[in-house]
Amino acid sequence: MLKHLLLPVDLQHPSSWGHALPTAITLARQNRAQLTLLSVTPHFGTPLVAGYFPQDYAEETRKALHERLRVFVESHLPADLQSDFLIAGGKVWEAVLESAEKLGVDLIVMASHKRPKLERMLLGTNAMRVVQQAPQSVMIVRNPP
Repeated sequence: MLKHLLLPVDLQHPSSWGHALPTAITLARQNRAQLTLLSVTPHFGTPLVAGYFPQDYAEETRKALHERLRVFVESHLPADLQSDFLIAGGKVWEAVLESAEKLGVDLIVMASHKRPKLERMLLGTNAMRVVQQAPQSVMIVRNPP
């Protein structure tokens, strides 16, 4: 029985949640489990990178994302579902793994994204890295072609 599910979402890219979200909701309901949505922002901490942005840019970005996630949860998740959301910073796959461990989730649900073969060989995908390294079960929901 599942107790806690994690679904990474990128609100700017519906392909990151369009098909995976209904699957996660169904699993959470069937198991009476909690569903946590995770959104990841890049780090702005290095002096070289941070120098290109206004001083409070990272905090303002985080506040705006928090509000967008709150609205997203209210409009896309059923009210009777135990759910919440989390914002993490850094590389997506690392943030997913760290958040899953911190929250003690039983299952990570992720959407797959089709990528060119060369890019996949050189960089790997976030989903592939999570699948390879997560101690929890990972469900990959394929987006239709």
